[in-house]
Amino acid sequence: MKKSILITLLILSGGYKSMAQTPMLSNQGALISVKNNAVVSVQGKVQNDRNGTFHNSNEIYVSGDWENNANNEAFVSNGEGIVHLNGNNQTIQGNSITRFYDLRLENIGVKYATIDVYVDGFLRLNDREFDVDTNTAHVFNTDLVAVEHQQGGNGWGFVSSLENGGLLRHMDRSSVYFYPVGSKLGTARFRPVNIRPTSNNAVAFKVRMANVDPSSEGWDRNFRSRQVCEINPNFYHRISRTGGATDAFVEFLFDATQDGSFQDIARWTNTAIWAAASTGISGTNTTYNLDTRTSSQPIANFSPNPFALARLSPEVTATVAPNPICSNDTTIITASSSATAFTNYDFYVDSFLVQSGPFDRYALTDARVGEVPIWVVGSLADCGDISDTTVLTVYQGVVANVYSDTIIVAGTSANLLATGGDFYNWLPDTALSCNICAATAASPVETTTYWVEVENMDGCKDTASVVVDVREDVNQIVFIPNVLTPNNDGFNDTWFIKNIEFFPKNGVKIVNRWGDIVFQTNNYQNDWDGRYSGGQLPAGTYYYILDVGGEWGILKGDVTIIRE
Repeated sequence: MKKSILITLLILSGGYKSMAQTPMLSNQGALISVKNNAVVSVQGKVQNDRNGTFHNSNEIYVSGDWENNANNEAFVSNGEGIVHLNGNNQTIQGNSITRFYDLRLENIGVKYATIDVYVDGFLRLNDREFDVDTNTAHVFNTDLVAVEHQQGGNGWGFVSSLENGGLLRHMDRSSVYFYPVGSKLGTARFRPVNIRPTSNNAVAFKVRMANVDPSSEGWDRNFRSRQVCEINPNFYHRISRTGGATDAFVEFLFDATQDGSFQDIARWTNTAIWAAASTGISGTNTTYNLDTRTSSQPIANFSPNPFALARLSPEVTATVAPNPICSNDTTIITASSSATAFTNYDFYVDSFLVQSGPFDRYALTDARVGEVPIWVVGSLADCGDISDTTVLTVYQGVVANVYSDTIIVAGTSANLLATGGDFYNWLPDTALSCNICAATAASPVETTTYWVEVENMDGCKDTASVVVDVREDVNQIVFIPNVLTPNNDGFNDTWFIKNIEFFPKNGVKIVNRWGDIVFQTNNYQNDWDGRYSGGQLPAGTYYYILDVGGEWGILKGDVTIIRE
């Protein structure tokens, strides 16, 4: 059975003091030992003075303030002992820090601290507010449940603080450590934080929930990087890494209905602006019925220490497909956003604005050869401009040329020539002397369209086509007029043999009715205008002998010169 000891000790110093001013228990330099299942209940204040100490292996109940002026940490016991603050409004004070093992905040009222508080074991808030002002509550126990709280008539228990005060926890594992922080200044808010280190190395973090507009404490919300649209105006947190160097994931709990819908996390930087700390992973904490935003990447820098929920501009990403291209190709530049679409997109190619408007695509043609910078700017009215750049590689394109449409007689061949590149591929690849050569001979048995793909060393390609028209005999190819009217009216002024150019080895003779040669040439160019030896031949009928060349044979007939 526990022993219950009620101690009431009155200390008078320098004259009479009222009971309200006089500590109820003061050791006055002595050791007070609570052992062997004893329980000490102090109905009033406890004061540790004159290098006095406590050895507490059991429990001390205090209904008044706790004051330590003994120039020591009060307790000499290690790893044991409970102190219950079970009065109304109570304060931990004095000029010396007390090192509790198990500190429990109970009953009613707010518990205050006007000096730092050390807790080696467990800080049990229950449903009380622990207002440490500008001081720090240190919890050295690295156990995940070293800080406990519960819900009661006062709501959830929490630590409140000002300026650089806060709740500091020591950690030694890559697990989630809970910080129940909040404030009743202005609009009461319970806005806890979870911190998960990325390693099992020793590290310590301190958290304060600042229940004010960050601008009011010097962190102007209007000073933002271009990626930040809005900073939460209702509250922010100060998160400091006070020991170790481990990065950590941070999760903020908040009420989107009351606080606003913020998707991401921003931090104040050394350049005195709010910048993106991390995109937030959205979630809900069912225990507290609060929304959560968890950093998608571990945070490495906690100095400066202000962090806030934020709305970031959606990222804009410039992509070009296909890339690389050839100079005579078309490619599509696309501006894609990670979330909300932008209201306007500006597309710049080679620093020149080529399109501006709501469309998020631009078709680029006739790009210059080389490395071409592409710049896309997305705009939102309340977020400003966000941009992204990429580079388009453009190779010199090719233009395929093929020579030329031709007519042949069945059983013969046509010489084809392609230009424009370094490699050639003819299709169909039948009836060709070479299907990968620039020059080839085609011998189709029927009229055929040949396509040639021309490619250069950079892989740029183009195609062209040529028709080889196959006729059964030469008379279906060569058309010879039988009238010549050289009067310079533009009609039949020369003897024009259609398709004679397909037979460059031809030979032509024109004779009169007595067999005299009045015109003769090889490779006839359709230029005879009825002259002989510089003079005009008289009107009349003449006779031609056309040697088409090679195996094509000889064609004969008459042509009449008509003069007016």
